[in-house]
Amino acid sequence: MFGHGRSKSRSQTDRELARRVRDVVPERINSALQKQPDSNCADQCLCHNVTRKRVAELVKQFSDGTMKTNAVYVLECQMKFVTQKVVREELRLQNDVPWIDDAQENNRLIYVGVSTVVPNRLWKHAVGNGDGANFTQMFPPTRLLSIQWFGRESDAYRAEELTAEILEEETHDGIYISQPG
Repeated sequence: MFGHGRSKSRSQTDRELARRVRDVVPERINSALQKQPDSNCADQCLCHNVTRKRVAELVKQFSDGTMKTNAVYVLECQMKFVTQKVVREELRLQNDVPWIDDAQENNRLIYVGVSTVVPNRLWKHAVGNGDGANFTQMFPPTRLLSIQWFGRESDAYRAEELTAEILEEETHDGIYISQPG
């Protein structure tokens, strides 16, 4: 019969998602940030000779063995100084964007995103032709730090927000967390 099954409340689902994110992401990110990029950057980064095949290989390293396609990913991005004028021109905006100044006040930049086709989305961020996010257009990704997979798209979108919130709480000072939400 319909209507007799008990579904989880949104707050119950949020608690479960938050626990799941908190159990994995902060430790994975902090550990990755403590390690300096390998001297073999060209094989492990998102900044040299980026091809769809190489991006797919990077994503495969984070496979959990399931067929899930909804994912939250975390990228480390390149710190560079850009003026508001350059940002407006590059992103074709009329007004200044406050996150540029906030980001540049930090030592490291992290971008949290969500996708149902992760290799394709990461490739778009990496090539920077305006198909990625505004943040990664201005601060190109250098490393893939984490991917967490989810069975439902709605869970992935909620987990994206939770991942950014948890990283803001649990990473050390000097790290700017960007999440478009």
